[in-house]
Amino acid sequence: MDLFDETITLFDANPEQINILPTAKFKFQRDWEKLQKGRSRNPEARFINYEKTIELAEKLPQIADAKIDQSLFVQLSEFEGIDKGEAILTAYAAQILQETEPSQAFIFTGDKNYLRALAGVEIAIIQENFSHKFWCLEQLVLKAIDAYGFEAVRDKIAPVRECDKAIKAVFGSGEFSTLENSLTTLNSYIETLREETGSLLHPYPNEP
Repeated sequence: MDLFDETITLFDANPEQINILPTAKFKFQRDWEKLQKGRSRNPEARFINYEKTIELAEKLPQIADAKIDQSLFVQLSEFEGIDKGEAILTAYAAQILQETEPSQAFIFTGDKNYLRALAGVEIAIIQENFSHKFWCLEQLVLKAIDAYGFEAVRDKIAPVRECDKAIKAVFGSGEFSTLENSLTTLNSYIETLREETGSLLHPYPNEP
């Protein structure tokens, strides 16, 4: 959606504070090669700016194995709905949240199945440290609209709205999408996910 820089600015962060999986650049490179050869089975792939995505994946700090709790990683990997990459991200964030107080570590994710699965994980470290530590895609889009204005965000997202089911619903009318309808749809997705995932989501936009 070409909103990476704008998104991290919302959190007064810089690229050096954004940690990603070490396998990310290889995955995106493989996916790009499949698309170029006409072998991609992912219809959303045609909307991805792979050149910029790979460039970011090569520059951003990577999560080293030494920085994660291997025991927690193994436990998380056993839960249906949590893949290996998500288990690594979660274990890494758990390490930061336990070592730093107060901590402002967050996980940004567009994977609702992952959040639903994590909400059912009965592991003390997760239950004690992850309250309000997740931002879903719809929250990030809503926060961007609040900060940069609806039209600026809509004009970036509308051309690639078919990359995601929820985003397509929000900006289904493309350049004719309205602020009122988009906000209603965004908030509906956020509140539904909040009901399904307990205290995991950050309280935004209903912050006290």
